[in-house]
Amino acid sequence: MLKNTLTTALAALLLPLSQASPIAIRQETTTTTTPPSNPDQPSCATTSFGHFSWALSSFDYHASFIFTTPAHQNSWGYVNFNLTNPAIGSSVTTVCSASSNQLSDFFYGTVQYTCTNTPEGVKSDVGKTTFDFNRPTGELRFNQTWTCRDQDPKYLTTFTGYAAVNLELDCS
Repeated sequence: MLKNTLTTALAALLLPLSQASPIAIRQETTTTTTPPSNPDQPSCATTSFGHFSWALSSFDYHASFIFTTPAHQNSWGYVNFNLTNPAIGSSVTTVCSASSNQLSDFFYGTVQYTCTNTPEGVKSDVGKTTFDFNRPTGELRFNQTWTCRDQDPKYLTTFTGYAAVNLELDCS
């Protein structure tokens, strides 16, 4: 009986604290990376709904084979490339990098890696970007989300895109 009374008294004491209180809406003061409206260029949403294609640059695949003894190999493969979303523009570059020690081609399209957006610390309208790479087939696949703010500022439009490209690498 004492336990129930204490529980009821405690609940009655905390009830006024659990009521909703008005909270001011925080104003966003940071700069976003969606380019401003320019009559000479299509908007973020128009570009996203149109004939869309990313710009892939600086693709690099290389491997390092180190033998510490004749019987012990310590080898790694590396993939690096940059991705630019035409709807956001060149203000943000997505940098994708990965390393693998899965012999002998290192990348088989079975592991997803996460990319980063640069410049660091800038609020970006580019969301998460992931990729995988299959070295034997040359297939590079990636997914990316991004947000357009140029239609209705109250209702942002978020896109998710997927791409796959077969790269013909000339490795020596």
